[in-house]
Amino acid sequence: MRNRLISTVGTSFLSNIRGTARADNGIDTATHDLLRDLLDKENWGQLARELSKVPSSARICGAEINSINEIVKRRKFTLEYLHFFVSDTPDGLKMGQLLDSYVIEAGLPDLRLCTIHPLADLQNKEPSRFKIYGLRNLVRELGKIANQYGANTLTIDATGGYKAQIAIAVVFGQALGIPVLYRHESFSEIIDFPPMPIIFDYDLLGQNAALLAAFERGEALTLKEIESLDEKVRVFLEEIEVDGENVFELGAVGQIFLTGFRAKFPRSRQLVNVEEHERKAPTFREDHYPIGFKEFVQKVWLETGWFKSCHSLPYDRQESIKGTGFFVREGKLIGTFQDKDKFGARFEILTAADGQDQLTWAADQLNQKYGTK
Repeated sequence: MRNRLISTVGTSFLSNIRGTARADNGIDTATHDLLRDLLDKENWGQLARELSKVPSSARICGAEINSINEIVKRRKFTLEYLHFFVSDTPDGLKMGQLLDSYVIEAGLPDLRLCTIHPLADLQNKEPSRFKIYGLRNLVRELGKIANQYGANTLTIDATGGYKAQIAIAVVFGQALGIPVLYRHESFSEIIDFPPMPIIFDYDLLGQNAALLAAFERGEALTLKEIESLDEKVRVFLEEIEVDGENVFELGAVGQIFLTGFRAKFPRSRQLVNVEEHERKAPTFREDHYPIGFKEFVQKVWLETGWFKSCHSLPYDRQESIKGTGFFVREGKLIGTFQDKDKFGARFEILTAADGQDQLTWAADQLNQKYGTK
């Protein structure tokens, strides 16, 4: 049952109240002056009570309340759980307080819980941080809710906020099959975004799991360093300038790629622990290994119940070992380890995985827990 609504939030609500009285706001001048005074005093409770007396379709109420009103009344949406995504800025936090107070005063018939989600870097002061980190934080928060409650319970109202914020919410919803709604102030009604064929090749995630996890942790690479990178992976990166040099970091679409996979393939559907009699201790060839390699392999094996066994691999292509991480190659789950002197080694992990999706899930899980730059 889709009873949980995620609403992207801008600041039009505040702007409408702070602005001068307008004939099309849906209220008289005296009421507008009262609302502005209460906002200046940050009297959220009284402000919400006064606003609850105004028709929720009135322009003064802002895009978020206008659209939620239509979703509930016209769409007959059973709204039990409401999530407001606000920017972690002074005005964003004020919007959160105002909206939280408003929905309580408005008395939405089925509402059980309203939650405010402040998102760091979703601001207009530093465009580069907005582009890289703010939009990625938006995707991460969407993913958390999808993972926790299931994508099949969600609907996204992408009416409020920056245009880029709305666009990313739309792509995320389309990728996970979540309905996305939108209402422009000039529209007479809210609209559904038509389904689009947004399909990700998650085999690409398995093959590049260690690298993408490193990007997600904040690693940046220069143009020279990504020259050999698969063009399909490059589309997930954004170019920014750091100390006069152009570098590449994970972009919002790349975060959707990772977060969407985790929402689509949650842990409960993936690998389970194998019987103890099926587990065999790691084995190693007679080679010279990086400092701490054997100990690392042993630690990962002991702490991961769905490992059957693991063994070291030959030292070919030593220069391609970058950091400590995990990936899938030719149907095999591979781990890499690099010591403080950048000396690396590989090992193969045998699991009870059934197919590429489970191997990709395994690599992603291991990178999140053990991966390093």
